[in-house]
Amino acid sequence: MKNKNATPSEMAQALLDCSGRLVIAAHLRPDGDAAGAALALCLSLQAAGRRAVCVGIEPLGDEFGFFEGLDEIIHAKDYVPLEDDVMTVVDCGDFSRIPEDLRGHAEKMIGFCIDHHKSNSGFAPLCLIDPSSSSSSELVQSVLEAGGMPMTRGVAEALWIGMATDTGRFSYPSTSPATLRRAAVLLEHGARFAMINDAVFCRVELRRLRLQRRLLESLEVSDNGRVAVVSLCPADYVAEQCTSVDSDNFVDIARSVKGVAIALFIRQVSSDRPVNISLRSVEPYDASQICAEWGGGGHARAAGATIKGDLAEQKAKVFTRLKEIAK
Repeated sequence: MKNKNATPSEMAQALLDCSGRLVIAAHLRPDGDAAGAALALCLSLQAAGRRAVCVGIEPLGDEFGFFEGLDEIIHAKDYVPLEDDVMTVVDCGDFSRIPEDLRGHAEKMIGFCIDHHKSNSGFAPLCLIDPSSSSSSELVQSVLEAGGMPMTRGVAEALWIGMATDTGRFSYPSTSPATLRRAAVLLEHGARFAMINDAVFCRVELRRLRLQRRLLESLEVSDNGRVAVVSLCPADYVAEQCTSVDSDNFVDIARSVKGVAIALFIRQVSSDRPVNISLRSVEPYDASQICAEWGGGGHARAAGATIKGDLAEQKAKVFTRLKEIAK
């Protein structure tokens, strides 16, 4: 099968017609959109009578503990493929972004990809790629609607999480009239938005606040005030007994500084792991194009990359480059 960019109807029909077990994966270190899109698709396919499992949707923070189907996710290291497995990847732009333990399997059995990253390489035989969509969860919802697939409360809540997190609770420019109409449909299907809002956005563990304090101490701003950078090193995570999920969305702290056009969060969770970059930008700066310099990608306003090397050295290099861009 040649690589093809499908419509929501074509993707829905292909998924429903698939005779094998659908193995649903997302990008490594999944955020709310990746987890929500994957779980929603899996739950709806199961409700439609299809064989479907989620694999490698990990690690997830405690705030997502209400997700339906959470206990059925297969850890990537425990995944044993069946002969008829066909992989569907959501919210993931290329093979390098798939969890390492699944990458080899994906290269052999990938069949479908649903994604809204403009840097997506179209690496699956059948893709639904739409960078104008607010989130991959919104795209999944369009597939479910086009295929007349079940919308249970669990499906609706997973999609709500994906859309709410990737749109900044419907405040980012990616939020369209269609996004809000789809969000209304999720409420009609029982999504408990007040509970979700409180769990995901309003309550945090004390260790996360202490880690955030360390992050604030690292804040640097360029002389012209257009670039802000925050960072965390392995010692910070150890000191506060935190993991990578405890620092999700910390880039927003740098982004919140008045006058900043490019915000950078650079971290290394442990000394044996690479350095991760999270970038946010405003026009005219394209975060995806900037991160492409380090082998990354994403969206125009939000992107990331993974690089090797010493954290302090990489932070200095990246900060210098961003100051050149936004001078």
